[in-house]
Amino acid sequence: MDLTFLMELVKEYGYVSMFIFNWLLLFGMPLPNEVAASFSGVLTEVSSFHPVYAFISAYLGLITSNSFAYLIGRVLGKRLINKLNRTRFKGAVSNVTEFLERHGKMAISFSFFLPGVRWAMPYVVGANRYPFGQYMLYAYIAGFVWMFIYFNLGRTFPYAYKSILEHLQVALTVLSVVVVCAVVLRLYLHSRALKK
Repeated sequence: MDLTFLMELVKEYGYVSMFIFNWLLLFGMPLPNEVAASFSGVLTEVSSFHPVYAFISAYLGLITSNSFAYLIGRVLGKRLINKLNRTRFKGAVSNVTEFLERHGKMAISFSFFLPGVRWAMPYVVGANRYPFGQYMLYAYIAGFVWMFIYFNLGRTFPYAYKSILEHLQVALTVLSVVVVCAVVLRLYLHSRALKK
């Protein structure tokens, strides 16, 4: 996405646009989360936006979109899980549910740092009826840390952050694939052990 378009929105709507960038990511806005968070930090260095207000706007956009995704998962996800339980994916669904029950806090917090997983986790957690209060506690704290890191990356390197993010994005994507494969392999081995 062309960042000049985002700059125009910022000039027009100010801090509200920082909220919107981070909230619209939920609906597939063609902009990586890391870029949206860093861009909010960049704006505090290249224009007159106050860093605290910009951070709060961006962070509120992030957590409200995650909460909304959780609620969508909670409302619509149970139907999907029930349909999947009637297919050959029944074992996988029960394994993911069991994994979430055992490692939910860690999984929720860690998911913020993995591209792709960060987007899907609120839906999965909501669909599995994980308590919203606990979800908020772990997601909001992890989201704060995640936003703080990327926001300050944008503030520290306002003219080089895109290059840094490209390299970081590749490393995080590889890490995400490794983590997802490890979880799937563990669940598969665990289900085989239970069958024996």
